[in-house]
Amino acid sequence: MSRILLLVVSNRFLQNLGIGMYICFHFGVAGWVLVLTIGWIIFLSAFIPVHFLLRGHEKWRKKMERYLVELICSFFVASWTGVVKYHGPRPSIRPRQQVFVANHTSMIDFIVLEQMTAFAVIMQKHPGWVGLLQSTILESVGCIWFNRSEAKDREILARKLRDHIQVPDNNPLLIFPEGTCVNNHYTVMFKKGAFELGCTVCPIAIKYNKIFVDAFWNSKKQSFTMHLLRLMTSWAVVCDVWYLEPQTLKPGETSIEFAERVRDIISVRAGLRKVPWDGYLKHSRPSPKHTEQKQRIFAESVLRRLEEK
Repeated sequence: MSRILLLVVSNRFLQNLGIGMYICFHFGVAGWVLVLTIGWIIFLSAFIPVHFLLRGHEKWRKKMERYLVELICSFFVASWTGVVKYHGPRPSIRPRQQVFVANHTSMIDFIVLEQMTAFAVIMQKHPGWVGLLQSTILESVGCIWFNRSEAKDREILARKLRDHIQVPDNNPLLIFPEGTCVNNHYTVMFKKGAFELGCTVCPIAIKYNKIFVDAFWNSKKQSFTMHLLRLMTSWAVVCDVWYLEPQTLKPGETSIEFAERVRDIISVRAGLRKVPWDGYLKHSRPSPKHTEQKQRIFAESVLRRLEEK
């Protein structure tokens, strides 16, 4: 099945790219805004009745909402002339205790993955229209939000994750364990929370081709709205997605070692360089204690090198 899926996507590459270039050249960004607008009209005209009229029929409502969220994500990808190659078997919706983890370049990672499988994603709570979508539409597929600046939120989040994987009918859980967007050249340290749930971990590797546009989102310098507009005005967003072999905790292995092993697998497959950096330092200033510890480690390594000489 994975070979068939890859073949279909590969054969459509030039066709999709040609359509995208034609629309971009003749209509500019207005053409892609129109595509996305049509997508929203179709989505909302179906989602609102399903969400409110099928209450009491949870099985059917969840199934329809899952399909509609996948549909609107497909319209988003189409608005960037997205050409995505998916390698490996598509994640199963069948009940099982597992969690999916992926490297993180931009919030569009979620959209790229969601158009194939309606994941329940773990995501930082955002303001504005993105926050509105989080609390309404994405809430319907079981997405979980948190505020990284609140210590209490981390405790609540850990409990929600455990509760989610215990319910057979819930959508598959997707976590970006780096905790921040990275430029798709490196992988930073994985947070161990996803690896302490006592379930199977399914790695996903995402690699963007920068030949047409750099998909990295620097949230410090650019709003997500402007990021989307930049993608729409580019020729195409080209990327590969690999669904990798599920992993389980080995005997005697700690959660940190488990996280590093999974990071190795993702880094090798996507051709990314591993670095020993904490992604959360992008959002907060390190404590003096942490700085002193790093300085002491660096000083000790310099002294050892001098002694060797």
